[in-house]
Amino acid sequence: MSSFSLVLLEEGVEVEIPGDLGKVITLLDQEVPKFSYDEYRFQLRSTRAQLGSRWDLVINSVDPANAGMAPEPIGRIELETLDESSVVFRIPPRPVESFEDVNCFDRSGRLYSSFIYQILNAFQGHKLIELPGAIPLA
Repeated sequence: MSSFSLVLLEEGVEVEIPGDLGKVITLLDQEVPKFSYDEYRFQLRSTRAQLGSRWDLVINSVDPANAGMAPEPIGRIELETLDESSVVFRIPPRPVESFEDVNCFDRSGRLYSSFIYQILNAFQGHKLIELPGAIPLA
């Protein structure tokens, strides 16, 4: 795993997205099913919500080779209305105790960082954030 990935996992990500909470949730519903890493896919599940002001979501990885298995949670997203025209999108830091050996065998870390890269690229593709360029996925 790259050092940039480790920093994202240790520090988390927080960006301000223009639009209301409904727009951001709709965008996530449209984009996340397109994300993949190796054979894994991603899905989101709501865990807590205050309608119109805050949503907490779990990021699950799904291995199609194990169709009967429950999705594995790899991280979280917090969405919070900042004002009527913007939402804070936050991926909290991964808890220190959940770090496996920081090496290439940290599968959940690789999945989580891939998800983060893909969501940031999607936000940039929709012109919601500015990055110097697309974040490489491999």
